[in-house]
Amino acid sequence: MDRRKFLIFGGAAIATLGGCQWSNPFDRSDRLRITGLLGALPSKVISQFESTSPKKIEYKAENLPSKLWQELQNSSTLDKAKAPNVFSIGDAWLDLAITQSLIQPIAPNLLEKMPQWQKLSPQWKQSVTRNNQVYGIPYRWGATAIAYREDKVKFEVKQWSDLWRSELKNKLTLPDDAREVIGLVLKKMGQSYQQENLTANQDLFTKLTQELKSLNSQVLTYSSDNYLQSLLADDALAAVGWTSDMYKAQKQNPTLKVVIPTDGTSLWSDVWVIPKGEIAIAATEWMDFCLTPAIAAQITALTDAVSTSNALDQVPASVKADPIKFFSPDILAKSELLTPLSTAAISQYQDVWEKMRSGQL
Repeated sequence: MDRRKFLIFGGAAIATLGGCQWSNPFDRSDRLRITGLLGALPSKVISQFESTSPKKIEYKAENLPSKLWQELQNSSTLDKAKAPNVFSIGDAWLDLAITQSLIQPIAPNLLEKMPQWQKLSPQWKQSVTRNNQVYGIPYRWGATAIAYREDKVKFEVKQWSDLWRSELKNKLTLPDDAREVIGLVLKKMGQSYQQENLTANQDLFTKLTQELKSLNSQVLTYSSDNYLQSLLADDALAAVGWTSDMYKAQKQNPTLKVVIPTDGTSLWSDVWVIPKGEIAIAATEWMDFCLTPAIAAQITALTDAVSTSNALDQVPASVKADPIKFFSPDILAKSELLTPLSTAAISQYQDVWEKMRSGQL
């Protein structure tokens, strides 16, 4: 599933937003309506929350991040008695949700009452903070990875440069996504996965365009949604995509090998957010509950991603041995959470992307 569809918006627009209007802090509703991603939570998490709270949960699951985004956009038109109180969205949609005033920040006094939020690592806190305001709680994460047919590829794929090998000529599927493809090429070159100005260093830019042109000649197809189908159908031998998709596919197809490139990669997260105008107290109780050690362990062990919590002692050793979920600290240190680009950078990326795809580089 395409997790990067909207990760093109800069943070500059955030500064123009005015103050938020807060609802009555006294929440007398006995229902907490949540819209989330299908498979992102073990089913028993809901009953466990209900056993600790007077709230009953109405949970609606969507199967694609893009569907969640559409639901969030439409939520303001719903009857207040039916509108969700909490949404899960992919991190790529966060800034757009802020600029369109679809979500509200979490008040500092509520953050202070969220012990699990207080324990989150700085990178996760920073990923949802804009102009000193926290706009959501990241609760699980994954990475961009390479999947390949171990039964047909006669070498071990380890790093991004392996995608350029002659054995993968016209047998490679890449995301239909400028940020991911240009980013992985930059990483292969020893650069950051994200650059605000691709042309700042002309020698580097020349090398980048050469690498992109060469990589494009390897590609069978660009797809962000159906890339694993071509791999399993023997049309492609290798594909770049997201660990959440690959984790499930590998369980069903043991001929698939999934690797996190040793050069480092990009990281993504799913984030709980509160729609504009919703009462936040119960919502933040739910958000913090999802980060408690017991629930974090269940999310990590029973879903296709890893909890953002640092308290993962309850995760079984067999799960911690999974190289897709728990890749080496060295690789993790070289990996990056992608941030929005400025308008000028967006144009630059799109120009390079279109020229590469049309063979004009």
